Amino acid sequence: MTPADAAGSQEKDRHLHVRLNDERSSIYDLITEYLQASGKAPDWFWRTAGHLEGNDADNLEELLSSAFEAGAFIAHDHPEDLEFRWVTEEECEKERRREERGEEQRDAKGKERSSLSHYA
Repeated sequence: MTPADAAGSQEKDRHLHVRLNDERSSIYDLITEYLQASGKAPDWFWRTAGHLEGNDADNLEELLSSAFEAGAFIAHDHPEDLEFRWVTEEECEKERRREERGEEQRDAKGKERSSLSHYA
């Protein structure tokens, strides 16, 4: 196997990560904006998403279609809010661990703040 073969096979093993550029942005707000712009009922969508049972095929298809359309809407109307990255499984695992550590650190800071506010 040549280095070119190895690089080519590594390219095949990549998958796409789509993230919001701004940590303060909310995917829920962008999807709600899409639903409103397309004349769909955001409250129905979110209520159905929260209560969806695996055997409710009609609602599942509608939710998946709407989510797919919302993704296209966001990519078209808000490209500046999105970051696209092709990653390997190894890069994906590193990113997941980094995000988990970040959540743990945020939780610890929140607990620290709440315990300090107890004394304020």
